Amino acid sequence: MAAQAADELLNIAGITASFVMYPDGEQVVISARSLGTVNVQVILEPLGGGGNPATAGAQMQNIDVKDALDRLVESIDKFYEQ
Repeated sequence: MAAQAADELLNIAGITASFVMYPDGEQVVISARSLGTVNVQVILEPLGGGGNPATAGAQMQNIDVKDALDRLVESIDKFYEQ
């Protein structure tokens, strides 16, 4: 479901990448999609994720959604600093 939501978000005008997060027990799952201008694989790798430049995912263990979001935003910021 998260992957489908991430795909659908790319249909919004002006959106070039999407990240969908959800808690699953003691982990937070992230599904990311890109139209190609944002390398979501590079963004999710520091969070333990992987994939390819257009489609990536991560499962962050023993973390709540707020902390996972903070780490995701930090990784996105680092991507744009490069």
